[in-house]
Amino acid sequence: MTIPTEIEKDIKSGKARYQTFQTGIGGQSVLKVNPNSYIVIFGYDFSPAGGGFTVTQNVTTVPGGQQSLMNVDIQAFASQQIAFYTGQAFHPFIHHVPIDSETYPYQTSNGSPSTTTEVHTVQTVDATPIKRNVYIISQQNVSVTVGLMETIDPLVINPITSSSLDVTQNTPLGVSYGGDVNPHPIQTVLSNATGSIFVQPSIEDNDLYGTGVPPVIEQQDQVYLKPETGSAVSGVGLIDPVDYINNRLNATWTSLYSIHYFLNVHYALYTNQTPEQLG
Repeated sequence: MTIPTEIEKDIKSGKARYQTFQTGIGGQSVLKVNPNSYIVIFGYDFSPAGGGFTVTQNVTTVPGGQQSLMNVDIQAFASQQIAFYTGQAFHPFIHHVPIDSETYPYQTSNGSPSTTTEVHTVQTVDATPIKRNVYIISQQNVSVTVGLMETIDPLVINPITSSSLDVTQNTPLGVSYGGDVNPHPIQTVLSNATGSIFVQPSIEDNDLYGTGVPPVIEQQDQVYLKPETGSAVSGVGLIDPVDYINNRLNATWTSLYSIHYFLNVHYALYTNQTPEQLG
């Protein structure tokens, strides 16, 4: 992890101390910040959840001859969200996590000498650590939330509303989708229970784009998931990884370190008031 130049100077001069915060397993942690101090988070290393197990399934086909999607047991691990809340700002980060898949023939005996050959796939979560540089300042305790992302709310009929976009100063002809007359998503129900509706192209002046769709009360201009009741079962909203393992996979796996995520937060600790120009 690269330390920003100015922060590195402060650490070397004694103005700040380099610290790490290691968390994992459960979805909720709090990074404590003592009174008369502030921290600057400048990066993290994220080892995704789900790395300690594999799933096997028969390769099936759908009309057109395409192979089936990944096994549902592993699908929720393919998108994982990390979020930092400082009391003044909210910073969500979503990672697509690679799912490794290997196909091989599998023979079963039907009684000598007859055998049947099937094609199976073995799928595993690539738990290689993901590094990201950030710049988050906080004088207060920082809430750190990690979760799995499985489905856009399937209980809502047509959870994605689409429309063509007019040509505007924000959506000019030829370099954006403005004026191409094709339908594009403008409202996506991420979770009906939490009222999480993602609005595009923007919340402000949404009627400017000629979509003809009225604004909704609960709306957000960024894609991020909020926790909701029963999310591990419904697959909607942000899902605590342990909750998913216990309810959807196998509760006995909870004791395996290899199936859980681990997150290491890198930050500088300053023991004085936050300079106004940093905040």
